[in-house]
Amino acid sequence: MAENTQIPFNMGYVLRKTAKHVRMYIDVSIRKTFDRVEEFADDQSKSKEILETLGVLHKMRKELDDFQSRYADHFNRW
Repeated sequence: MAENTQIPFNMGYVLRKTAKHVRMYIDVSIRKTFDRVEEFADDQSKSKEILETLGVLHKMRKELDDFQSRYADHFNRW
């Protein structure tokens, strides 16, 4: 007979892990985009696009930080 075991669920854990992964991927994108700055130093249009991309990525990271602060009680539950 199979045991009926339930895996516990913890909302705070899920939200923290999700935020951690999102932050990690944003940081990877920032690093990879920054690494390409020199490659397009002679192309004004691409240089502008890279800087705009870096700006948006930093804004995403800030918004994630703000979201976590705003809903800190959800991230710390259980």
